[in-house]
Amino acid sequence: MKNSLYGFLAALLATAAIVLTTSGAAWAQDPAPGDLARVLNTLDADGNQELSTDEVQQAAERLAGLDADGNGAISLEEMGGPGPIRGMIRGQLAVRVLDADGDLRISEAELAAASRSLARLDTDGDWRLDRGELALGGPTAGAPVATDPENPLFRRMNSWLPSMAGDILPGADGRAFDGYTLIHDASFGSHNANRIYLTDSEGRTVHEWQPAPYQPEGAVAYLLENGLLLRTVSMHDWMHTEHYPVGATGTIQLLDWDSNIVWQYDIDVPGKHAAHHDVEYMPNGNILAIAYHGFSREEARSMGWDGVFPTGAETIWFDKVLELQPNLQDGSTEIVWQWNSWDHLVQDRFPGRPNFGDVSAATGKIDVNFLRDDYVMFTSGQLHHVNGVDYNAELDEIVLSSAVFGELWFIDHSTTMEEAATDSGGRHGRGGDLIHRWGNPAPTKAGTLDDATLYWQHAPYWIPEGFDGAGNILVFNNGTLRDLDGNHDGEMGMDFENSWSDVLEVAFPRTVDGLHDPQRQPEIVWSWNSDASEGYFSPFMSSAERLPNGNTIFVNAHNKQIIEVTPDGERVLDYRVPGPGRKYRVYKFPPDYPAFVDREL
Repeated sequence: MKNSLYGFLAALLATAAIVLTTSGAAWAQDPAPGDLARVLNTLDADGNQELSTDEVQQAAERLAGLDADGNGAISLEEMGGPGPIRGMIRGQLAVRVLDADGDLRISEAELAAASRSLARLDTDGDWRLDRGELALGGPTAGAPVATDPENPLFRRMNSWLPSMAGDILPGADGRAFDGYTLIHDASFGSHNANRIYLTDSEGRTVHEWQPAPYQPEGAVAYLLENGLLLRTVSMHDWMHTEHYPVGATGTIQLLDWDSNIVWQYDIDVPGKHAAHHDVEYMPNGNILAIAYHGFSREEARSMGWDGVFPTGAETIWFDKVLELQPNLQDGSTEIVWQWNSWDHLVQDRFPGRPNFGDVSAATGKIDVNFLRDDYVMFTSGQLHHVNGVDYNAELDEIVLSSAVFGELWFIDHSTTMEEAATDSGGRHGRGGDLIHRWGNPAPTKAGTLDDATLYWQHAPYWIPEGFDGAGNILVFNNGTLRDLDGNHDGEMGMDFENSWSDVLEVAFPRTVDGLHDPQRQPEIVWSWNSDASEGYFSPFMSSAERLPNGNTIFVNAHNKQIIEVTPDGERVLDYRVPGPGRKYRVYKFPPDYPAFVDREL
């Protein structure tokens, strides 16, 4: 359960959907209300729980028999739904490939392509689909997760609302910041969600961009001042996710207001490179992009990795940051700067291998052997799992969030590309070594996991000038594997009753020269739910942003709950975004935001 975010979350829905009928062929392990296996039973003419070549070829003809109203399409009800949780029917791989766009119906075009769609599940190329290829739950079948739709954990992780709902809807409280909210959905498991749109202060949709081919968990979108939309997407779909690490997207795009792609860059080589999680638009028009860099187990061992954890991973993923210079005239891209974690490792296990040293003394280095089972969830070969990047132009510094380490890492961007691969040069004189780190003393052996402040945190960002707390960093602290006493518990899993998330504003002391001051400790100057009194928990993703009126807005990623609070912590917005999927980030823009000039919303 702790080795793959995709596997864990997919299992929550897909294994639960194993279900799926009380009559017909025995596709189900456990009975459940409804007839959710009607599609599979219709395809499986001989009832042997497999699909022969003929049955696959006859798919369109057989499924057409479900079209009770004769409109040429198969509705959710005609498929046997909706089931205890809306969308649950897509836990079946066959339904997921048939319903390619995820709208819970098999359209006339999708029906015509039924045989071709089902053939995608034929992984061994024998022109038939056996139980393994049709696995209800796929490669995660049998995972130790809740399979009861009435189970609170299952419902928390998989249910979604048909319309906006909550205790404080947009427009209900005049203290909420008056602005436009960017909504960006992301797919997960059997959910298919890819909308990107703006809502006004009353919650009405006022603009929408064309959806991407696939927006997986970890995808982000930013509305820039120049009116362009910067987003990360995947050119693949859910069937390819097992070939990529958690949060991988692979493609970065700039879209104009009318959804035309004006620039695109791909960092997408299975087993070697993949853009993931976050990007940052810089004042000079360049884009910082986080990317996975994959190495074989043998290559990782050559750098001092001891091979203990993550176990079973064939590719060991390190992180890098690329500064991309897009040319909007010809669509080309130049990499003008980069930083690689591979260049800044330390290890104390093997004196004869590179990077051997004292982990506790080499505080600018990254311990390649820090990660261990029960330290974190959601790993699939990643040693760092960097999930957020932000840039401060005044300081010329980059901050990264490593969820695995429970730390914020600060990097000197004033280095040349060559210096960034060393431990000297740049304004701080330390090259690409970390110039500061904060959140967890365990990675440098200065304390234990119980002494950590950050637990699987996301989305650090410098509060901009002119805002309350300018220059401080706001971070969403998920609290995964942290108990109510504030201690680490590697066996908790996603315990919504005994874990808690908080939002932190942190001031990092500086010297008169603007460098990090090692003599003074960072200070948490504002927080929300730091005493766990709100009963609030988001185990993954999520973000927070300071607003121009001093309020703070944040989102709970797993159920798309948006909350806005005053500086005193009082809620002035509390609602859930409708529709399937997750929501990684939330951003709210004032009516006079430059992107809206000369546009009617």
